[in-house]
This record gives sequence, structure tokens and C-alpha cells, in this order.
Amino acid sequence: MSRSVELGMLSGRPFGSVMTLIRNDLRSVTETVFADERFVIVRIADYIIINLYLPCNGSKDRHLICEDVLHDIAFMV
Repeated sequence: MSRSVELGMLSGRPFGSVMTLIRNDLRSVTETVFADERFVIVRIADYIIINLYLPCNGSKDRHLICEDVLHDIAFMV
């Protein structure tokens, strides 16, 4: 990351990953089911929210990464 910062201004998400923000008043009914580099599964009361980051069209091995992420999510839910 430090090398990327030295090269100039960053734009977009240079290294991927996900983040989910939860309102403070919902924290008492929120549970993190699973957290990984490419996806997060959160239960808020009776709802399950899946936040995922998939590679863009020009990424190397995009199809394999998408298959792996969706396979992992299928076994978590």
C-alpha cells in the first residue's frame, strides 16, 4: 500500500475488501455471522445482509474468484 501511495493520488479501491456500517441504535440486534476479505454476512434482527466485493471485468481470473466467493457464501447461509 505504501508503494501505491508514493506513486500518486489513489482513486477507487486499489486493493478491494468490504466494510459494513451499522447504525448505533441497531447494534443491540446485530450479529456478524462471517467476515472475510471479499464478503461480510451480518444479521440485523430478522434480516441477513450480505455485502460482497467482486472483481471487475478486466481482473485476472475473475470467473474463478467469483465462483469461489459465491461458493463460500452458499455454505455460510
